[in-house]
Amino acid sequence: MKAKGLLRELLELPGGNQILKCIQCGTCTGSCPMSDVMDYGPRRLFAMVKGGSIKEALKSNTYWVCASCYFCTVRCPRGIKITDIMYALKELSIKQGFYPANEPTVKMYQSFKEVVEQYGRLSEAKMMQKFSMKAPSQILKKAGLGIKLLMKKRIETKVEPVQNLEAFRRVIQKAKELERAS
Repeated sequence: MKAKGLLRELLELPGGNQILKCIQCGTCTGSCPMSDVMDYGPRRLFAMVKGGSIKEALKSNTYWVCASCYFCTVRCPRGIKITDIMYALKELSIKQGFYPANEPTVKMYQSFKEVVEQYGRLSEAKMMQKFSMKAPSQILKKAGLGIKLLMKKRIETKVEPVQNLEAFRRVIQKAKELERAS
C-alpha cells in the first residue's frame, strides 16, 4: 500500500485523525519516560507520518514501547490524545505487517487479544501459554517465576469463558464495525 493510502487508513482509525493537530512543539517527547528507548520520540514519529514517511514510522518500535502513562497527553498544549494515536499506529502496523518481528511486546499483544477473543476474559496462564509458543526465548527468562507462582497456586490454570460468549463476540464484532464506520 502506498504512503498516502496508509495515512488515509491511519486517519480513519479511532484517534488517528488527531495527528493532524500536532504543532511539533516536542512537549510529548520531553515528557515521555520511554523516549530514550524509542526509535523515534512521539514528536519525530508524528512528523514522519505527516511528512509521508509512514512506512518507516510503522516499522519503528515507538508505539510498542509506549507505556500508556498519558503524561504526554496531559501535557500536550493542543489536547491531542497521543496515546490514542499510538494505539492507532499499533493497530495499523499489525494490519499491514510492519511491526518489528523480534519485538516481544508484539507477540504479547497478539497473545492477549487471542485469549480475550477466545474466552471473553483474560487468563494470564493461557496468555503466557500462547506467548511462549510465539516467543520461546522470552518465556525461558521468566520460567522460574512461573513455576514459583504455580507452586503457590497463584496462577489459575483453568479458565471458564464468560457466561454468554457468543453475545460477547457479537459486541466485539459490532464495536469493530462501528470503529470502521467512524
